[in-house]
Amino acid sequence: MPRVSTSRRTEFCLASTLVRFALSLFMPLFLLLVCPLACASNNPPQAYASTREVLADLDEFGALLMRAGLPPDLLPSGRELSPEQAKILRLHLHLYPLYPPKPAEHGPWTVADVLLLDVALKSTSISRADLGRRIQEFQGLLVLRPDGYLAEVLTGRAERCVGPVEVRDDAYRAGVYKLGSFYKPDEHNEPQPIQIQHSMDSHH
Repeated sequence: MPRVSTSRRTEFCLASTLVRFALSLFMPLFLLLVCPLACASNNPPQAYASTREVLADLDEFGALLMRAGLPPDLLPSGRELSPEQAKILRLHLHLYPLYPPKPAEHGPWTVADVLLLDVALKSTSISRADLGRRIQEFQGLLVLRPDGYLAEVLTGRAERCVGPVEVRDDAYRAGVYKLGSFYKPDEHNEPQPIQIQHSMDSHH
């Protein structure tokens, strides 16, 4: 009888040891699998979720405003732009003394200002589709940047330096080019000044 009891105790101790060993291996694995799920469920909302939602619906007009230096959280929503919205956007873009546009933003900034002024002077809203079509009219045009470069108006990419910008004849100029004017290359690839229609009445 004593031998049987000792054998059983030995088997019981061995079984308990094996169980404890198995649990010691299983628990870390269990915690690794469960903890990330539990932590993930308690994570706060992603910091840029709203920005990504705005960019997912970005149209031509929104892209222009972003290239002009407007932060994504200030982009207008909706399928139309009202005169009131246009005035507010112009105020944001015209914080010149505090936040002047970067050289690469100056071309898109100039186009955005023209379009926003058009809408601000109207009595009715303008569709974003019309604004997108109007932007296409600026393709291939150049504008003088404050750093003395002629640049593509929609991309802001510098084409060539035409000299330092200085005040002359009551305007900022570099050579024959004037800040705020639009230019279109002729058949000899020489930029010529052009007039931009400042009204979108033809789209109605």
